Amino acid sequence: MENTRAVLLMVLSMATFAMGDAFVKLSSGAMSVSLVLIFMALPGLIIFATLAHRSAQSPFAYEFFAKPVVWRNIVEAITAICMVSALALAPLSLVISIIQAVPLFVTLGAALVLKEKVGPRRWFAVTAGFFGVLLMLRPDTSGISYGALLALVAAIGLSTRDLLTRAMPKTVGTLQMATWGTAALIPAGLFLLPITGPHTLPTLSGFGLVLCASLVNAIGYYSITAAMRMGDVSFVTPFRYTRLVFALIIAALFFKEMPDALTLLGAFIVISSGLFVMWRERKIAVSGNN
Repeated sequence: MENTRAVLLMVLSMATFAMGDAFVKLSSGAMSVSLVLIFMALPGLIIFATLAHRSAQSPFAYEFFAKPVVWRNIVEAITAICMVSALALAPLSLVISIIQAVPLFVTLGAALVLKEKVGPRRWFAVTAGFFGVLLMLRPDTSGISYGALLALVAAIGLSTRDLLTRAMPKTVGTLQMATWGTAALIPAGLFLLPITGPHTLPTLSGFGLVLCASLVNAIGYYSITAAMRMGDVSFVTPFRYTRLVFALIIAALFFKEMPDALTLLGAFIVISSGLFVMWRERKIAVSGNN
């Protein structure tokens, strides 16, 4: 019963994240990337800081200056810049398809950086997944589109953030990390202001879109946190891939996007590889073999 509830929460979080991506893409047409980051971070910061305070997780704890926390916040800011920029430049369906490679990058990073042992079958799955990413990027003589490349950097950033999360001091709570990570977007947006200018005053609808993005992302973050705490991680995690399903539906209905065959094939390979890696990790945890 707990796993069922956790799965429902995971699916809800993926749906809200897909909606948040759509709102960000729409708002990027009404204001610069820097303003999107700032105005999206402010409501989220208020929400997470309030929840952290009510959960006795002080947003002003001294752990904020711990090296893993500092690096995680830097990576969070860079990733947000790349993600918002990718959504502004590339089709929603392509960006979210590339983001599905995050579990593969986490496995690669765990092997190369954390020195975790990865067997030949998982290495094969990771390699196949990267081939799927290349199918979606489609590098040719004209190069790779900036939007697709930024989505790839965002995927690497998300996986790096996940790896840094493993190094967090045990005294740091989830809501504290959410508060600090959201706060990091504000200086990132301010840094970009002179680069992405000149700026025009956003319209009321632009503010509304960014506010909706911030609110649904907050709901998604809360839901995914609850899901991971409530259910078995190995059972719940594969449902992260439902984000692509929701993104494809939203892209078709609201942006008139129809992914081509290579994008769909690449996404299928990436997801299949990711699911295999998760299955192997679960099996290894039980048997102890690679």
